Amino acid sequence: MEPDINGKMMKSLLNKNLMQFIGCMLVILILVTPLFYLTTKDFYAEEMLEAIDHIRKGKAASASDMEEDIVEGMVVQLLFIFAAMSLSLLLVMRFLTRRMWKPFDDTLAKIEHFNLERSDIPQFMKSGTTEFERLNSSVEKLMRKDKDTYRSQKEFTENASHELQTPIAVIKGKLDLLMQENLTQSQSVLVADMYDICNRLTRLNKSLLMLAKIENEQYGNKEKVMLKPFIQKRIPLYGSLNADGNISLDETSADILVSANMTLLECLIDNLVVNAIRHKPANTDVNIRIEGCTLSVINKGFDDKPLDKSLLFRRFSNNRDKNRGNGLGLAIVKAICDFHHWTVDYQFSNGCHHFIVRFYLMHNA
Repeated sequence: MEPDINGKMMKSLLNKNLMQFIGCMLVILILVTPLFYLTTKDFYAEEMLEAIDHIRKGKAASASDMEEDIVEGMVVQLLFIFAAMSLSLLLVMRFLTRRMWKPFDDTLAKIEHFNLERSDIPQFMKSGTTEFERLNSSVEKLMRKDKDTYRSQKEFTENASHELQTPIAVIKGKLDLLMQENLTQSQSVLVADMYDICNRLTRLNKSLLMLAKIENEQYGNKEKVMLKPFIQKRIPLYGSLNADGNISLDETSADILVSANMTLLECLIDNLVVNAIRHKPANTDVNIRIEGCTLSVINKGFDDKPLDKSLLFRRFSNNRDKNRGNGLGLAIVKAICDFHHWTVDYQFSNGCHHFIVRFYLMHNA
């Protein structure tokens, strides 16, 4: 059974603190030695030497308050010793201990600011503490392993998305040719189902490729966009998707200026609106609202139950009907918000689902 690492670390730190305390106290005691000398001399040393000299010469010792002086001198010296010990402890606690824990604080700060995607493996501060060196070594190995795993998964996603494009296109082409043949009704249904599945694969492949590009920060150009007219221009495009209801931008919505990549902003709004259309009851509307620095897309729910917020923005993990989408729409929304340093949230109120994007670094028009 391995020894308790935390116990060994604390024991090592206590030993160092003790040694530093003793060393600091000795230095201070040496520095205050002249005070001890003056205290001894002024209070009782001279009178004691004089009394001893008189006794040796056979003379009577002069009357004095020697006893009182000795007591006072000893009390003053004890106070000096206590002050030296207290000062030593204060110095150790405030300066030496802080310096000793500096490597640990440095390691903790670098762990807190480490980003799996963007950060390099940090160089940790060297220290004379064995346990700190072991901690830094273990953290560095863990970070390196996680980055290698993340890089492998990201490369697999990118390569799979690129490689899937060609066979999907070939399958769709073959299906197009097959649909031109004289097929029976059952055969036509099968071909139509296969064509629909192929279209879903195409959308899925495009979504995965977009996520990979967002995570690789390949969308670098940002522009100043007036949000209200930008959304108003796109609303007519959603009409064919929501034939049984209206899609409207609230008239009370204020106009705001955002700094965003145009392609990603279009994708963000499209995914939120299409998500609302796919997951609303028939003959209900989708409402878009701009309030302050937030954009809200609101749709009626199928029941009066909120969605699981902890799973909603994960890939393939939201708790909605998988036949209505590929499970990546809201994950893309989250990735776009993270890329722009925005936040996306979900709320359920009065039987309606509210998807809210909060923008930063912008001002009212």
